[in-house]
Amino acid sequence: MSEKRTNKFLKAFTLILAIIIIAGFAGYYTLQYYSAQKVREVTARYSDIANIDFDRAMINPFDRSIKVWNVRCDFAIGGTCSAKVISVKKFDDKHRFPYFFKGKAQGVRVPVDFMNMGTLTRDFRKMGYNELLFDLSADYIYEDKAKRLSVHDLHFNGENFCELNIDFDLENVKLERPGISGLIGVKVLDGGIVLRDNSLISKMIKSSASSAKVSLNDYSKGVLEDLQLKMQKSRSTGNGYAEDFYGELMKFIAKPEYFVLRVEPAKPVPLLYAFMGNSFEHLLSLYGITASSNCTAQKN
Repeated sequence: MSEKRTNKFLKAFTLILAIIIIAGFAGYYTLQYYSAQKVREVTARYSDIANIDFDRAMINPFDRSIKVWNVRCDFAIGGTCSAKVISVKKFDDKHRFPYFFKGKAQGVRVPVDFMNMGTLTRDFRKMGYNELLFDLSADYIYEDKAKRLSVHDLHFNGENFCELNIDFDLENVKLERPGISGLIGVKVLDGGIVLRDNSLISKMIKSSASSAKVSLNDYSKGVLEDLQLKMQKSRSTGNGYAEDFYGELMKFIAKPEYFVLRVEPAKPVPLLYAFMGNSFEHLLSLYGITASSNCTAQKN
């Protein structure tokens, strides 16, 4: 190839490459603008609940997943929170309460003040928490025809606080009826909670001992003795669920690591029964609640 042809080829190649780069940048910023507009359309629906702002957003054009950076929420009833990144893999944007959702929020910050924590503010500050730092993820689906809400996973992970994994299934759920009236007819099918203590339970015990003006050892001993009495009383009344629950709780208080609860009633139980004055021990039996302080009891 002659030098003249080579130069012509290089110029054409450079021009094409420049066009591709410019088109790429233009497409990126166009998509980013479009993404921000779409996210603002969704957040505007909830403006009566919270004012939501963010720095930028991006929708993946291939799988329609969304990432939003530096999100700030100011709630209408007071209180604020922020998140570094919110990633949404699946989201129902057709209903005010989404029928399905799968996503996570990373780097969530909630200031420990009265607007966010209310009367608990003093207790949390006493334990050394000036703000709560955590990641939060959720994966759920609502089947409108069956009126069933299945929360596959609700994961709260506060490294200096605690970690929670929650799952449950409810039937006769009516999302269009918020509030207490919407709970009428709702029944619990099953569920579970896995708690891993990163500092919260240990600090709560120490704080309670300090408030009672007794040593940590004496306070813990008193709590364990009280639980022992409850366990014996449950045994005498033939409530095996309560007896086992208090036994496992004693192990957890003595060494706060994991506490696992499973809810497996023999048949669906109305959720409102939990608010109708039933004793705690009766609720344990009614909802078929079992407990374990062994981390191997976690749900896979």
